[in-house]
Amino acid sequence: MVAFMFLVVLWVSVASVEYNMAMRFRILSSVASICGLLVLLGALLRAPEGYEDETGFHIGALADAVLS
Repeated sequence: MVAFMFLVVLWVSVASVEYNMAMRFRILSSVASICGLLVLLGALLRAPEGYEDETGFHIGALADAVLS
């Protein structure tokens, strides 16, 4: 229970600091958010293709080896 309370206090503290920073530097936080989303989009577009069957999800070269 003590660990849970510690995590709640830590989370609220970090959220408060982030909120204050976002309100102080609105344009910079917007630019950082957009850049972060673009990085995630780029990673998703470069991700290897795979397939899923009854044994789980298989990616790339391992998918070809399992099918043989």
